[in-house]
Amino acid sequence: MMKILMAFLFCFKIVAVNAQIEMASPAEWNLVGELKTLGLTKAKMEFRAVGADTLYFLLMKDFRKQQETNYFSVKFKGTGNTFSQLYELLQSFFIAENRKNKDYMKTFRLGEEGVNLQHCSLIGQHGVRLTTKEGYINLSGKDVDKLFGKR
Repeated sequence: MMKILMAFLFCFKIVAVNAQIEMASPAEWNLVGELKTLGLTKAKMEFRAVGADTLYFLLMKDFRKQQETNYFSVKFKGTGNTFSQLYELLQSFFIAENRKNKDYMKTFRLGEEGVNLQHCSLIGQHGVRLTTKEGYINLSGKDVDKLFGKR
C-alpha cells in the first residue's frame, strides 16, 4: 500500500513540475501619447519603470492593409536618452533643409527591431514613414508631437 501511495505522489509531483501555464499580473504601463482616428487607435506610446531603467512600448497600426486593423510594435529601453533621440530623429524630417532633401533617410536599430525612416506624402502635408519588418505607419509632425506627449 505504501508503494502505491508513493508512486501516486511521485506522479502527482511530476505533473505539477511540468505545468506550463503560470498566471502573471498585468504590467503597469503609463500612457505618454496616443493618436486616434474615428475612435480607433492609430498609435500610442507607453512606458514603465524596469529597475533603474525605463521600458518604452510603441504600438502602431499597420498601414499595409488599410481595411484591416493590424498592429505592430517596438519595445526599447530609455538607456542613453533613446526616447528623446527617437523624437529628434522623427522630427528631423520636418526641418526645412531635410524636408527638401528627398534622399534624406535614417536606418537604425531600436530595441530589437530594425527601423527605417523616410519621407512620405500625407493628404495636404508632409510626413515621415516609420517602417519595421512587421509593418509601417505614416506620421505628420503633429502626430509625432502628440505621440511623444508634446501636445
